[in-house]
Amino acid sequence: MMSKAGAGSKIKIDWSKEGHRRCVMSCLVKATYVMENDILGRRLYNNDGLAPAWWESFGFRLVETFVDDSNPNDKMIFGATFELMALSRHRSAPRYVVAFRGTMLGHYKRAQELMQDCKVIFNELRGSKRFEIAHPKVHQLIGRDASGVWLTGHSLGASLALDIGRDLMEIEGHNIRTFLFNPPHVSAAAPIDKVLKGDAKTGLYTTSFMLKFALGQVMGSYRKRTKRLFERLNPWVPDMYVNRKDIISMGHIEYFEQRQQVAKGFSRVAKTGSRLSYRDMFHSMFGAKTLKPHLLPSARLNSSTDSDAHSLRQWWKPDSRLSLSTKTYSYPHG
Repeated sequence: MMSKAGAGSKIKIDWSKEGHRRCVMSCLVKATYVMENDILGRRLYNNDGLAPAWWESFGFRLVETFVDDSNPNDKMIFGATFELMALSRHRSAPRYVVAFRGTMLGHYKRAQELMQDCKVIFNELRGSKRFEIAHPKVHQLIGRDASGVWLTGHSLGASLALDIGRDLMEIEGHNIRTFLFNPPHVSAAAPIDKVLKGDAKTGLYTTSFMLKFALGQVMGSYRKRTKRLFERLNPWVPDMYVNRKDIISMGHIEYFEQRQQVAKGFSRVAKTGSRLSYRDMFHSMFGAKTLKPHLLPSARLNSSTDSDAHSLRQWWKPDSRLSLSTKTYSYPHG
């Protein structure tokens, strides 16, 4: 449990503890939601905003906000950069944290929000205005302190953090510590989990991996590109927080667990099939030269069964109430 040293003081953080890191990162993401709500309630203009408590309590200061100005008349805060104000930073602590919020369905600009969700579904978030705004800002921070930059986000914001972190690792080799809360996974995992269990479900995934393996033998160029990509990305191990009851993000659990399960009997099939995507193969068939991968070779998967399935608030609960199960997955060499 976190505690305060005294009245009016900052919350004491032990950066070596997973629970403390998780709580702080989820609270900084919450700050980005509250900042947008503060603007809607015109609280910032009256110096009575509710957002500052979400970062000041942990000793951070707000460096800048990220504003989506796709519609000049309806600008929206979708993220922010925070800096830890500490005289001597713990070796496990960040200097900067870049946080991104998820979709705000109650927002009067919900159409603009849902357009971003569609970009996730069709794997087009890298081409969005939000990616174009945030990516260079993160790159600038890396130039100041490459080892002290962390990324975090919830839902849609987790997808944005994932794309930025993956892009920085793939292109420049920057291994950025990343915390993803309920990142969406576009797949049939949720309905499959409802209908099939145990061996039947494993059999379906094994068949799918075998089919992709066979298609990969035909599409040799695509298969080799994905192999090189997975090998480059493998050292990057984002901390992924997913609820087994969350139909939006549970596909990540199924992907990593079934990949491991299939590998027990068909290691080569699992290794090749798990990095291939039907969607990417379809695009490749029609001449697409640039890979737009949505699968990950590695992750530290933290799963929960909390009743707040897709809610951000579940992730600042203490360990005793959350009952996290943690497992690290990596892509095999060879």
